[in-house]
Amino acid sequence: MSSKLEKDAAWEGSILGTIYKQLFVHPKPIPSTIRLDGQTAIITGANGGLGFEAARHLLRLGLSRLVVAVRSQNNGESAASKLRTEFPSANIEVSILDLSDYDSVTAFAKRCQQLERIDYAILNAGLQSSKFERNDRTDHEVVFQTNYLSTALLLLLLTPIMKEKKRNDTTRKPPVLTAVGSDTMYFAEFEASRPIFPRMDDPARYTQYQQYRDSKLFLMMFVSRLAEQLDPEDIIVSVCNPGLTAGTGFTHDIENPGFVDRYIIPLFVKAMGRTTPVGASNYLHALVIGGQESHGGFFSDWTIKPYPALMYKKEGRDLTERLWQETMAELKSTSALGLRTST
Repeated sequence: MSSKLEKDAAWEGSILGTIYKQLFVHPKPIPSTIRLDGQTAIITGANGGLGFEAARHLLRLGLSRLVVAVRSQNNGESAASKLRTEFPSANIEVSILDLSDYDSVTAFAKRCQQLERIDYAILNAGLQSSKFERNDRTDHEVVFQTNYLSTALLLLLLTPIMKEKKRNDTTRKPPVLTAVGSDTMYFAEFEASRPIFPRMDDPARYTQYQQYRDSKLFLMMFVSRLAEQLDPEDIIVSVCNPGLTAGTGFTHDIENPGFVDRYIIPLFVKAMGRTTPVGASNYLHALVIGGQESHGGFFSDWTIKPYPALMYKKEGRDLTERLWQETMAELKSTSALGLRTST
């Protein structure tokens, strides 16, 4: 449905539209008839912030099994312990996932193959960084690696696994796989005629906010392209957005913050930011309310929203195709070849 909302893209990508959404758009209730008893969900980056609150939302609806996917075993066990205390009847387990390492992503996907069922997955892990830093395993910049490349790999690996588990039980609704994006993608600008990866890995063009919003634009483009190859009767894939949220704690290594980072942004977040339970409720709506209309789309402010204006233009379609080709070339050269990446 996002593909049909071009007329709304200018408003969604405006400063006034952003302020309006933060101040005047509020959560919609989940129907009391929705229950998740007997179902299984995976949440990456669920040891705190939005991921942890998303877990609590799902468990309140009776989710039976939750996989908390995190980098640190200790942090994961700490979060799982809190959830087990609050929801003693649920099966809550910790699984290690390091998005800086393709091998870790592949190993995590292999463990997911052992699950009896996967009804929902939220790819929530992400970061920002004030400084350029190169991943010593992949040679890509760390924000680009985490927010886009490794998340794209996980999307490719989980879709066939979730489809196959649905195929084994034709009475179930299609599983839902959503990756967490950002409406900052509306403000991204990226010229399509040259290779993408060298620019994302170029320290000379790096700024914290540009890299973040570009990585989220690419995630939306990748999901829209991936969805074209998937039947929503088999699996629904989407991007969801919590909106500006306070207390997420995902900013990475901000050293010697400037005036804007130290004073202006905290004031803006305090005045307009959502609480983490409210922000995470967008994830819940994307999973249980979005339905097939959200397939390949952008779910934000508790409803389906347009793509960035760029994606409706030939330039954006060309950029999406270039991104897809560069991404598949990158990922096919990784150890992920050990798992089926076709959809």
